[in-house]
Amino acid sequence: MKKILSVFLSVFLVLGLFLPAFADDASAEIDYTSGTPWLCSCLDGNVTADTKTPDLSEDFYLACNIEALRNLQIPEGYYTYGTQDQSAVQLDEDIMELFTSEPEAGSHDAQLALNLYSLYTDWDSRNAVGVTPLKKLTDEVERIDSLEALTEYLGNTPVEDQLFSLFTVETSVDLDDSSAKILDIKSSDLTLKDSAEYQNLTSLGKGRKDAAETLVSRILGKLGYSEEEAAAKIGNCLSFETQLAPVMISEADQRKPDYFEKVNNHYTRQQLTEAQGNVPLVDFLEKASGYPETDSNMLEEPDWLSKLNSLYTEENLDLIRDYLIVHGVIDNADSLDRECHEWKKAYDNEVKGIVGDRSDELVISTIITDKLKWPVARLYCERYLSQNDKDRISGLIDEVISEYHGIIEEADFLTDETKAAAIKKLEAIDKQVLWPDDWSKYDSRDLEIASAADGGTLWEAVKAIARYDTDQSIRQFSEPVDKDWWDLVPNTFNCGYNPQSNSIWIFGAFARGDIYNAEMNDEDLYARLGMVIGHEISHAFDSTGAQFDLDGNMKQWWTDEDWAAFRERNEKLNEYFKKIHPWEGQDLAENKTGEACADMGGMKCMLRMAAKKDGFDYDQFFRSFADFWMEKETLTMVYIYCDDEHPLPYLRVNCPLQQFDQFLDLYGIKEGDKMYLAPEDRVNIW
Repeated sequence: MKKILSVFLSVFLVLGLFLPAFADDASAEIDYTSGTPWLCSCLDGNVTADTKTPDLSEDFYLACNIEALRNLQIPEGYYTYGTQDQSAVQLDEDIMELFTSEPEAGSHDAQLALNLYSLYTDWDSRNAVGVTPLKKLTDEVERIDSLEALTEYLGNTPVEDQLFSLFTVETSVDLDDSSAKILDIKSSDLTLKDSAEYQNLTSLGKGRKDAAETLVSRILGKLGYSEEEAAAKIGNCLSFETQLAPVMISEADQRKPDYFEKVNNHYTRQQLTEAQGNVPLVDFLEKASGYPETDSNMLEEPDWLSKLNSLYTEENLDLIRDYLIVHGVIDNADSLDRECHEWKKAYDNEVKGIVGDRSDELVISTIITDKLKWPVARLYCERYLSQNDKDRISGLIDEVISEYHGIIEEADFLTDETKAAAIKKLEAIDKQVLWPDDWSKYDSRDLEIASAADGGTLWEAVKAIARYDTDQSIRQFSEPVDKDWWDLVPNTFNCGYNPQSNSIWIFGAFARGDIYNAEMNDEDLYARLGMVIGHEISHAFDSTGAQFDLDGNMKQWWTDEDWAAFRERNEKLNEYFKKIHPWEGQDLAENKTGEACADMGGMKCMLRMAAKKDGFDYDQFFRSFADFWMEKETLTMVYIYCDDEHPLPYLRVNCPLQQFDQFLDLYGIKEGDKMYLAPEDRVNIW
């Protein structure tokens, strides 16, 4: 729920809980307590014993949470901690317990997870193998001495045997037709992640760059390269990326409402062949990966492919080769020996802003959860989740959807025609709660991993998983669209809305502990999981979700007049956030019209439901909501929020609340108070 409500996977809108973060070198020169209109109280170090307790009318978030913030400490190995994070930390420990408690395997999937854990923790074998498997791959790339040889490597070497590639492809759902599959083709990773960093390097980008240079130079040294050779390879990689980056979509562009229009570029096989020029993209799809020949292709960044073709020359061979090597080193570092494992952990800590260190068991269980998503997910669900909670939460979703009828019907900026279409979309929303009803779709019966005791090696297992994942994507491409398919596993600490299936998703790991439990009263239930559900339903009608119809097709279902009025309200919301500064001189990223809209829509829905409850304690509800978002974050995490579509935690409380008379009247908040917002200045879209 933090950074959970963002566009994720394809077109998945999630609640927005956790994001990577990075250090800022200029921190000593900035007064981080100079925020307006409120102190950035979620930043670790901003709330101290000397911080004055504000009145509720001045800063509701801080007034409710000040004692907790004074005493809260971010645990070793994390970059944020608070009410929600306690459940996230518990999730990590629960997952680790699946492996360290030596459970009975019981199933093929469970045995896969246990075998992979045995391989990751067999340090004697890992140290004995060292970097030998990686060296075989880097040596193969080093032997590429011509453009022809590079083309052969990228186009014909099985994808799991490639060190790295210039392309990424996955099976997706057609944005125009949610009943059809499409091959989604996009660029590979950039070292600095965001293409905008190559034109204007920020402190966040510098943190990524420094961490990558340290990790890569260390491992290249183990592979036999000198310091000078390693530095040259990193420089070549960055030089290649710098030439590509200007035509690649930036993270800021990904947040804009027209993002999906820009990436929705359909290509036939013939058009793709013509567009690729000398670049072996089609061969990579069909020969290296194994996808069938198809006219259903979506090329997200045509300008990127055009630029890549212009760079695909003998003169740039060294740059391209070193790009593959640098990224191959980063991707494979955690599958090597103990020393590389420690270096990769230090890299992750740096780029994610993690404080302190986590145990090997915790780090490895997290890696396994990422590589063997569904086997681990099933183990988790069978041990920790209950059918009673699944049924109760499903009923709560029905209540929220029912209440949203009134919100739409009372929207005075819409005509009856658009209201009717919105109601149809609302009523068509599907719900996926805690875990999938049909586990058979997610078993891994075709995957085999030999344990350490049976002579298996970690490197072989990782490559087998990579091939299996590609084969699964190929298989899914040839099958009908399954709108009940879970793109994210139940042990995801998040919730989401998928506009392509018009579905709300409440993942099992999120609905536990202080976020949801069976004993909660209505006040806490509405302030926490109820708000989240209302938030996700609101995503169906935010600046992104509103572009998709009830069947999940990217299609205009609004009247032109209503769409213009909707966009005007979104722009007013953007202008509202431009006046908020976490500290002097620090702006917030634009285009918070998805997440902020959903926060405010969720609050409106909960207040409507509360009004129907006799004796509802609004003070408890509002305070519980403030506690729900109570957390501390490292400076790097806060910087990420500043540059993200999700508001900072203190803004996810204060901003929604000041839109509603129920809150202002309860606490006697009046003009001149910082929590007051005049009716004409309010920006709640719905």
